[in-house]
Amino acid sequence: MKDIYFKRLYAVDKIIIAYLTILSVLILFSTERIERWYLFIIIHTLASLFFVALAKWIAPWLGTAGRYIRGWNALLVIPLTYKELEYLIPRIHPRDYDWQLAAIDYHVFGVHPTIWLERWLWPPLTEFFQIFYATYYFYPLILGIVLWRKGWLVKFHFWVMILMLGLLTSYLGYLAVPAIGPRFILADQQTQPLTGIFLYEVIRTTLDKAEGITRDCFPSGHTELTLLVLYYSWRFHKPTFKWFLIPCSTIILSTVYLRYHYVVDIVAGFFFALAIVLTANWLHRKLGGEEVSNF
Repeated sequence: MKDIYFKRLYAVDKIIIAYLTILSVLILFSTERIERWYLFIIIHTLASLFFVALAKWIAPWLGTAGRYIRGWNALLVIPLTYKELEYLIPRIHPRDYDWQLAAIDYHVFGVHPTIWLERWLWPPLTEFFQIFYATYYFYPLILGIVLWRKGWLVKFHFWVMILMLGLLTSYLGYLAVPAIGPRFILADQQTQPLTGIFLYEVIRTTLDKAEGITRDCFPSGHTELTLLVLYYSWRFHKPTFKWFLIPCSTIILSTVYLRYHYVVDIVAGFFFALAIVLTANWLHRKLGGEEVSNF
């Protein structure tokens, strides 16, 4: 199928540019707390211009290679935009909301869920959850590969838009409601540590070093993106959905068990995902995308 988007901005390009613009505006309102704030503005502006140049001149000049670059370049945006949040969030919004989120959980359940779950702690189960929690990063990529290899380019570009929309809206949620998570603020109330068998400590330490303290609890991005993966794999390629169902469900269950998230984060992740599903087709058309068929 001919790539009808080639030589013009994809819907995902416009979403990324919009996010970079919003973040730049927030930085401008926080210049007194951000050293060399102008560097972020310059970098965001250059990145936005790069997406325009890539679409209009660079990718067409590169031919087939340009088509691949344009299809997958959004993946490079994910770690870059995420890592800058570790520095920017406490300077743009220098207040954490952990105790407010924990209070909501306590009000609903009459107990802090991570503390209540101590009765179910079991090293093999902890190991199991931690391994699956780390696999979260692969499922969006796998779905993209399936759609690309099938030659379903309209669906592929639509999915990349969904992926980035989910991630970037969660990033804005982190900026609006910064929180570091129950594993930190409730540590003195937990009576049992999480322990695994072989890989638990290695995986957890690796994730901590890679992600840093990014105040990325609300909403739960693991929940939001995993639900989007499940929904769109079911919608576009049911064999992939069948393979994803158990591991993706495990990821969502692991978020509270492993003390990364409050339950209210999971609920917020669900509603963020629902809002994207309900508006995605309309937004895709508004941003110049084609109508996406279900199957």
